Amino acid sequence: MPDMFKSRVEALELLKLAGNDIWWQFHLVKNKGTDKYYKRLRELDVEDGRIFTTLASAYGALTASQGDKLYVYPGDHVQTAQLTWAKDDTSLIGVGSRNQRHQPSTLTTGAIRISTITANVSYVITVTGKYVTFENFGTYNSINDTDNLGDLQISARNFHGKNLALRGGTNATQVQSATSGIPLTIDTDAYGFRFDDCEIGSAGNTTRTTGPGFARFAAAAGGAGLFNRCAFSMRSETTGANPSGFTVEENALDRLLTYRDCTMYNFSENWGALPDYCFNIDQTTTFDILLINTAVVGFDIVSDNAHVKTIDAAPNSAGCEAVAVATS
Repeated sequence: MPDMFKSRVEALELLKLAGNDIWWQFHLVKNKGTDKYYKRLRELDVEDGRIFTTLASAYGALTASQGDKLYVYPGDHVQTAQLTWAKDDTSLIGVGSRNQRHQPSTLTTGAIRISTITANVSYVITVTGKYVTFENFGTYNSINDTDNLGDLQISARNFHGKNLALRGGTNATQVQSATSGIPLTIDTDAYGFRFDDCEIGSAGNTTRTTGPGFARFAAAAGGAGLFNRCAFSMRSETTGANPSGFTVEENALDRLLTYRDCTMYNFSENWGALPDYCFNIDQTTTFDILLINTAVVGFDIVSDNAHVKTIDAAPNSAGCEAVAVATS
């Protein structure tokens, strides 16, 4: 009788040892002159042809549907054109600290970021490939133009984002437009997307007067999405329904969208004027948004839409106000 458990363990070890042969690995560094990461890769006998200095050329080396991985090393990798990530079952992974949160406008040493700060680019990256994974880096799309719509656009099924810092735009022109400078856009056919341990938006951005500071769900975005342990933040001191955390357009969501163990924070100077809603919803067709263990701070209410639901006590701004404790 064969030992099935032993054979499975041996098979797993074989996969581990042969990993470099099962999928191709490529690398993105700032430059091949003074970059220490490039020098280290060469010392480890990584072929020079597997190391790139632009995201577009590195992406071009990937092959779809065989698990190819592109590793990006610390630095601000500035893009001058939008990249469409169309290759199924591929990954973009930051190699550096596992904490890429709170990236300032002028990047600090050790951070990993892909940005557009010099050109008119709709999105830093738009994802149209299925089963794509992005992990452990930041994004930033900030320039004086309303055509710079945001950081990341998802238009394909089963996207997975982990340890991402999606800042969005902080230019005054962008944050005065309802459709510009948005950190995340969930667009057509993005069924089954998942974000884990991500920071989306920034309370350090310029004050937004209209549009979403967290994310936009466009028409036909899809369903079965999950945000898990994510921190959303923005800054707005404008009352009314126009500025919000999220916008949900007509026919955007299908069935259920879930937030688990998340925080949704809007910063208002000296606790001044607040936006009306965290969720600004135009959709009238059937859908539900479920908040599990999730806190909302800095909005008048979570939403005026009955399809935003929670299993917890109402997670609105009043429920998260400071408690004054009498002492004697």
